[in-house]
Amino acid sequence: MIQSNVENKNLRTVQGVIETVNYEISDRNSEMSVTWGEYIEAAVERINDKHAKHILLHLSKHNQREWTPQEVKDYLNLDIEVNQVHKKLLSLVASDLIVQGNANIDFRGLQDGTLNLILRIQFEKEINNFEPDLKTDFLEKIKAMKSKERQLQGMINHLSGKLAESQLALAFLNQKSFALSDFFEGVADKTPLTITKVEERVSFHKEIEKTMEFDVLAESSCGRVVLVEVKKTKTKMGLKVIKSFEEKLAVYGQLFPEKKILPAFLSIGGFTQEALDYCKQQGIGTAEIIKVFNV
Repeated sequence: MIQSNVENKNLRTVQGVIETVNYEISDRNSEMSVTWGEYIEAAVERINDKHAKHILLHLSKHNQREWTPQEVKDYLNLDIEVNQVHKKLLSLVASDLIVQGNANIDFRGLQDGTLNLILRIQFEKEINNFEPDLKTDFLEKIKAMKSKERQLQGMINHLSGKLAESQLALAFLNQKSFALSDFFEGVADKTPLTITKVEERVSFHKEIEKTMEFDVLAESSCGRVVLVEVKKTKTKMGLKVIKSFEEKLAVYGQLFPEKKILPAFLSIGGFTQEALDYCKQQGIGTAEIIKVFNV
């Protein structure tokens, strides 16, 4: 793709990459198309019939699994005998266009996405009576990949957040006696705490139908309680989430008026300047790492 001779090549944008790949796959004069075309033409010369091309296209498209001759015949609804399908599969293996499995009747397409695209351009109109629209296919695949990427990133952020919660709780337990300012910036109360209990994911109820939760809760023998919100996001933590944390603090304070609350917020992705300034004004400790573990 980098060496492609397509006009106005631009590999810095999604559309530019799509145009370049489409050119290399579809244009008969492109280096990739010519190279693959010569190979395929030489390989299929002795099995140059529509059934063989149909089988080759199918196995290349569904190369994530192995197929038996009977499965190929049934799936493609071929009007030839199973033994003839088997012979064509063996010929395709001999031409290095597919591979044979451990069993003699198992066959699979090559693990090469480029080959599948070239085969679609060369054979799909002949076999399925329509020309493939690769540009649209590329866009759909990119959308699916981006959606999957977002899902995976969300899972990673969730797991990273839970790991940070556990590490912070363990750090509190290991230190036993410490000032909250050892872990968080902007803490006004720097009197040492003597930790008697640490819990994760502590739930409490504002109303019967509404449950709230703090990620880490640590109680000191002096009656003070540390309430920590832990977040791991791709973007910096904004003011909206900080105010939501404040609402939970207020509810907790109403439920347990005898306890002195020390609030803190751990954001592995950082804070916006607005959020940081607000936390300082409200006396909410902030941190982007757990200093003991350096998350």
